[in-house]
Amino acid sequence: MTDDVKTCLEILEKAITFEEEGMAFFQDRAQNAPSALERNLFNSLAKDEAGHKAHLIQIREDLLREGTVDVLPDVSEDHVANVRSIFENALEEANDPYDFQLEEFEILKGAMDVERRGYGMYAQAAADVTSTRAKELFLHLASEEQNHFTLLKNTFDYMSDPEGFDGFNGNPMLDGG
Repeated sequence: MTDDVKTCLEILEKAITFEEEGMAFFQDRAQNAPSALERNLFNSLAKDEAGHKAHLIQIREDLLREGTVDVLPDVSEDHVANVRSIFENALEEANDPYDFQLEEFEILKGAMDVERRGYGMYAQAAADVTSTRAKELFLHLASEEQNHFTLLKNTFDYMSDPEGFDGFNGNPMLDGG
């Protein structure tokens, strides 16, 4: 087994645990969300995390069986959810945009922190491997966390100032760039 395979397996173990924690976090928030907007967003994010977990488990099993990074999937943007449509669909079911409580903003900040940590974990994983295929995979996963962060940030901005909200911003950067 090569060093890249070992590194990928270590990263995947951490990533699977992280996705499980994220899924539980978002499921809990969805069940306890006081507004339809948040319920819809958190349910969507929990579903995404469950999909990520299943995908990561499959990748781990392929690596263990084959022992080579050649089995890592090609990265494709085709399956990436359109975060703008998720946001707009959630807004359609929102009632009064002014009927939010302070604790809801803290929940959204916590959710953004979860996505920020995921982004950092995957970006670091990309830096830790030498295989181009592994780098592409981990950068793709970082991009998915970026999309979730964008969704949450737009929701936070909308809830903070519905009248001043000037539309979906598709690219708040987690890496400061």
